[in-house]
Amino acid sequence: MSDSDDSWSSSVINEQLRKRLETHNSAKVTNLNSQPCIAVNMPREKTLTFDGDAGDNFGGMNNGTNIVLNGDAGRFVGNGMNSGEIIINGNCEDGVGHCLSGGMIVVQGSVDGNVGPSMKGGDLIISGDVRGDLATCMSGGSLIVCGNVLGDISKMQTGGKVFVGGEIDENPNIIAKNIAPADWKAVQKTLRDYGVDPNGLNFRSIDTNFKAVGKQPTEEIGKSISDTITLLHAKLSRRPRTVNLDEINMSLSIGNNKEEPLNLTIPLLWTGNNAPTYSIWGINEKSPTNLDSANMAIIDLSTTEINRRLDMKRPTDLAFTVELIRQSTSKRIPIMIKLKAGDVENDLSIITKSGADGVILTNGEMPIEAAITAARPHKDNLTILASCKELDCRFAAKIIALGASGLFLDGECQSAKLKTFGSDLAKTIGSLGVGNISDLSSDNLRTTDQNTAAMTGVAIAGYDSVLPMWRH
Repeated sequence: MSDSDDSWSSSVINEQLRKRLETHNSAKVTNLNSQPCIAVNMPREKTLTFDGDAGDNFGGMNNGTNIVLNGDAGRFVGNGMNSGEIIINGNCEDGVGHCLSGGMIVVQGSVDGNVGPSMKGGDLIISGDVRGDLATCMSGGSLIVCGNVLGDISKMQTGGKVFVGGEIDENPNIIAKNIAPADWKAVQKTLRDYGVDPNGLNFRSIDTNFKAVGKQPTEEIGKSISDTITLLHAKLSRRPRTVNLDEINMSLSIGNNKEEPLNLTIPLLWTGNNAPTYSIWGINEKSPTNLDSANMAIIDLSTTEINRRLDMKRPTDLAFTVELIRQSTSKRIPIMIKLKAGDVENDLSIITKSGADGVILTNGEMPIEAAITAARPHKDNLTILASCKELDCRFAAKIIALGASGLFLDGECQSAKLKTFGSDLAKTIGSLGVGNISDLSSDNLRTTDQNTAAMTGVAIAGYDSVLPMWRH
């Protein structure tokens, strides 16, 4: 691949690399031109060499590849890396080692931004300076900086070891002390192993006063206004349909543009027997290691110890995380975003632009029916799943009629219960005079509650019309 040109995209480069590594133990790419998500989730125990500059997420989700870059890299080198080795013979931008949990990253230069955010394990060496924060939300591993650190150190750090050889901005939240002899011996060996001369460096060990309070509890599924909504059963104006007599299509396909879309016989995702395999990456969590065998990837934005991913500083950064997983799976499986319903319209606009296949909406203080109504304008571009705690065919029919593509059961479900739910849902859909579940709409619903009518656009029973704000 030494003849690659500047116009090659990330997809082409990664595809060619995987193809070569099927029969070779190494590959080289020259003239790399800042493409993002290069060399992500490559085959184990192979060696890759790159000449040129890399874009964001270089070597992301590494699971055992040895990677060398002779040049500078963008943001989030080794994002979600679990094992292997990445050597950067140049400088890097923000976020090196985000969610690193194993392996080794060496930057033979400086970093213009944060280093080791959400680091879980492994080793990270910076031979130059860090012009940003260090070890934010770090919980494991070893982080060595030979130069100066210009930002804050160890914000919300709960574990791991941090050693700094240059100047730091000391503050009451950290404790800087002389390095212990055993640690100094280990640091010297590690640095020499990777061509960094430790002579003349006066390392200090950095500890933190931060005391973790534990993860925030899992968010419970909140309010519902389903009881104020009535299903409008068909009699004459619509022809009722009967299971085993009429055809009723209950299927849902997610990720039709993927190599392996997820095709469901009923519009439901669940866990348990015969369930799809999910590859889930949560906030401040270790990246998943089952991408190669999963049927779906889920970027879970539910709150953990913190409220946001540290590799997402601006809304458009979601697209880089989606692209990281897309390239890591060779565009094989659909990618969903799971988040609590809030500013639904604007959040879903960002998700649509990110390239994700869909969204799983959970609710808290906002009724899930209102959240799905707000999401409805995006249904043509996204699969919209409503999270639920239990299976109820009438609730499912109502939520799909309001605009959801289907449901995501937040819990396990056995085959017998799935079969019963599917049969009951088909009977319910048929009674509404609908032959294809995707044709359900708010026309199949009525409400006697004006607040519900105002939130959802469902017609008021008796009046049989929507409120004025929905007449457009």
